[in-house]
Amino acid sequence: MVALALAAPAGAILNGTPDTEHPYVGILVTLQGGQPVPVCSGFLVSGTAFVTAAHCVDSLGSRPAYVSFDQAFTPDSPRLHGTAVPNPLFGSPEANTHDIALVVLDSPVTDRGFAQLPTLGLLNSVAKSKSPLTIVGYGANGFLKGGGKPVPDFRLVRSFGDSRISKLEGAKKGLNLRMTSGICFGDSGGPVLLGSSDVAVGINSFVNNSQCAGNAFAFRLDTAESLAFLAPFH
Repeated sequence: MVALALAAPAGAILNGTPDTEHPYVGILVTLQGGQPVPVCSGFLVSGTAFVTAAHCVDSLGSRPAYVSFDQAFTPDSPRLHGTAVPNPLFGSPEANTHDIALVVLDSPVTDRGFAQLPTLGLLNSVAKSKSPLTIVGYGANGFLKGGGKPVPDFRLVRSFGDSRISKLEGAKKGLNLRMTSGICFGDSGGPVLLGSSDVAVGINSFVNNSQCAGNAFAFRLDTAESLAFLAPFH
């Protein structure tokens, strides 16, 4: 069930490197027919607060939410149960996508560290320098080419890659962080980290085309809306 819609779920790190530096990044999983099905990526900001994209939680419907932190996810990977916390503003008819949600885990995770939340407006002070970013997720690493249309290559391995700030979109375009490249289908919900730090400034959100080429977009975390949404759980 890794979502493949355009301009909605974004995915994997294109040409990414297997990641062992960000153990707080995990994969959101549900069950279908009793079998685990990967949905999206996400990351811890506290022992129980697993941040992901709102469209990922929305896609769960009435199905249960689980999280695994295995670096390479398999059907046998350990899973932690949690309660999905949807964003009530997601899906509203406005430019702001409100693409932030949570899974609150039943039991705290104490051995993986956490991503740090940014200060309010942090990106406003670094955007003009086109600051480097680190993107992390479990999405497609590329595309498999055969006789038909290329299909995403889902390996379900936590990977990271480099990107860079391209532009900060204003409120009229949804409070998005535009990045030069990097994410693809399956990386939705994963963190966008500032440089080589653990400060998460965005949530992987969407791409513009079926080849995950060109600009990618993240929902900003350094806004009053995002910080207020997370505050009760952080």
